[in-house]
Amino acid sequence: MSMLGVPSAPTSHTGSVKEPLHLYCLPYAGGSGRVFANWQKLFPPEIKVCCIDYPGHGARRSEPLLDRIDRIADGLAREIASRSHARYVLFGHSMGSLVGFEACHQLARYGAQLPELLAVSGHGGPRVPRSSPPMHAVPDDQFIAHLRELGATPPEILATRELMELLLPLLRADFRACETYEPSWNRKLAVPIAVYGGVDDEDADIAALRGWQSETSGTCVVRMFPGDHFFIADQAEAVASSLLHDLRETGLRS
Repeated sequence: MSMLGVPSAPTSHTGSVKEPLHLYCLPYAGGSGRVFANWQKLFPPEIKVCCIDYPGHGARRSEPLLDRIDRIADGLAREIASRSHARYVLFGHSMGSLVGFEACHQLARYGAQLPELLAVSGHGGPRVPRSSPPMHAVPDDQFIAHLRELGATPPEILATRELMELLLPLLRADFRACETYEPSWNRKLAVPIAVYGGVDDEDADIAALRGWQSETSGTCVVRMFPGDHFFIADQAEAVASSLLHDLRETGLRS
């Protein structure tokens, strides 16, 4: 199944309309494209929101899980490279930030068209040392306690053994992918970067977010929003508004 998925909601166009800008949205660890299911309504019709599922997630749950960022990103990059896009943008939250970053480098390696903007959210620069110890290999009870602290997984799911037996392999694979990722690229991206963070996110504070500035030869802006690591849930409209602003600032919609 294609990684690029489908738009988050149908869009209709009448008359002569230029090619839409594709906004590929990459979810956090344990998430699927459904995280962005309502995002289309936050953007004008000329921006086509496409929700991404990683292998083993969401609509692709029958596929084998991947526990390496470079392999996940390579699949994404190959699909993007195989399509003819006039314009596109990558937006990733947390794990999705690393997938988007690595995909940009893979696309450059293939000589493919690069995104006009890489927007990363809820994750420090890829070369910034992690502020917390790795969790992907700890015992189940410790891992579940960590998930409870993060707050993204509903308590009723965490308390249901049968559901957690299904979810733990997926979550561990995602955590391993993030916690073992080390960029192998020495060159800077020729792509502007917009960086978004939550003011109460201890694992991605302003100093860590500024680590993205050294990854591009273009512009890099850092914007903060109220909330913790999962601020994009409550701040979706503000994030979309900032993304539109950053698109205009970089001249992408002219």
